[in-house]
Amino acid sequence: MIEPERWYEYQKSYQRYGFDMKPQPERKVRTQRKRTIKKVSIPFGNGKKIALSMVLAVGIVMIGLIIVTAYSANVRYNINTVIKENQALMGEIENLQVKVYSANNVDYIEGKATGELGMTYPETASRVYITMEDIPEDGFADMLKEKAYN
Repeated sequence: MIEPERWYEYQKSYQRYGFDMKPQPERKVRTQRKRTIKKVSIPFGNGKKIALSMVLAVGIVMIGLIIVTAYSANVRYNINTVIKENQALMGEIENLQVKVYSANNVDYIEGKATGELGMTYPETASRVYITMEDIPEDGFADMLKEKAYN
């Protein structure tokens, strides 16, 4: 066992130096530089005027943001209105295309010709067939015009 006096010294060394129980080498003392503080002068005057101008600037920016947001909401509403009108017109176009298709359909035309106009198909004896030799030199359309107007 350790004598009480040595134990007391041991504890002192432990508290002072830590686990190593050896004094650490002394550090070199740094000379501190003098720091110079530069004061910045603001041309607006004291701090109250600066704070007031900053609050005013932030307020103007916020008002601008509110105006821009309102304008963009108005534009978006107008765009949505135009889109709805466009969709309604597209529906009308589709309906008209269906009507045009049904009016140009061969079955529809045939039904109208036989039903309302009383047209019938020609019999076999009254049919005329055109061959390559029967085609007129001036053209078939010109020949039909001559016969129609004379």
